[in-house]
Amino acid sequence: MTQPSRLRIIVLMGGESRERDVSLASGRAVVQGLIDAGHDVEGRELARVSDVLTMTDLAAADVVFPALHGGAGEDGRLQAVLDLMGATYALSGPVASGLAMDKAACKRLMRGAGIETPDWLHISGDGCPGDRSHDQRDVQLADIDLAALARRAGTELGWPVIAKPNRDGSSVGIRLIDDEEGFPEAVEAVAAEGQSILLERYVPGRELTATIFMGRRLPLIEIRPHEGFYDYANKYTAGACEYLCPAPVHSPVYERISDDAQRLFDLIGCRGVARVDFRLDGDTYSCLEINTIPGMTTLSLVPKAAQVVGIGFPDFLTDLCRDAICRSRP
Repeated sequence: MTQPSRLRIIVLMGGESRERDVSLASGRAVVQGLIDAGHDVEGRELARVSDVLTMTDLAAADVVFPALHGGAGEDGRLQAVLDLMGATYALSGPVASGLAMDKAACKRLMRGAGIETPDWLHISGDGCPGDRSHDQRDVQLADIDLAALARRAGTELGWPVIAKPNRDGSSVGIRLIDDEEGFPEAVEAVAAEGQSILLERYVPGRELTATIFMGRRLPLIEIRPHEGFYDYANKYTAGACEYLCPAPVHSPVYERISDDAQRLFDLIGCRGVARVDFRLDGDTYSCLEINTIPGMTTLSLVPKAAQVVGIGFPDFLTDLCRDAICRSRP
């Protein structure tokens, strides 16, 4: 059966995560982009992700487009509920979403698949979802003192060290720790957010991102912050970064990075689109993480990569919606 040219689409945005403001910006941009494409679009701002349980009309829409970042909107819980409701929705399903959001679990998959990723320590907190697997990289924060952990981080990872929430995106809460002296305060600050923590060896060099869109590898982007590193402030401040697309990376390194992005996309079972982040130091690169609901704001990287190859934002969004419809057919 031929799909209608005009789709009825519900865009979900907001939620209660620390990325709510970014989600609202993404969601509003998605709504406008789909309206520009000629679709019948309704944007719904959620106070909390559980609000979808009261939305009995979601299954009647042609497509639900999740534009929620972080928390239950991106970690697979929303996607599982939409599956149970019988709703057709864009982007990845619950399993891929959960694996991508749990950085420590995703890094284990990368290591197993031979995709280079920086060494790490996972500091798990009591009751934090996703902290069920344990190996030599897992540490219970309650069981150790921070001075001992700082010595272990210095020995196993080396200084400086990146500390970040294990299950957040948009560079929320990320900290660069230069030495043992600044370690306890930074780790306690991340732990205060109620998150398990990922300590990661800092990789110097260049910031790159790869977009996989409908099985297609879009051009790599290099991000060059004018000051500091690519933290939350630089990511969402207009003019704070320079973006080069395609990234000036020579062959065969360029192709290898794109290959690993595609492999990770396939490995965790992503659908529609995902963004994969890398660091490049000389000819050596490391994969940091994969994002199953990448940003869709005017500063976001995925729409930039699509635009470079001639895919405008309205067409980009429409393709994701039509892909969801095709996948929902028995």
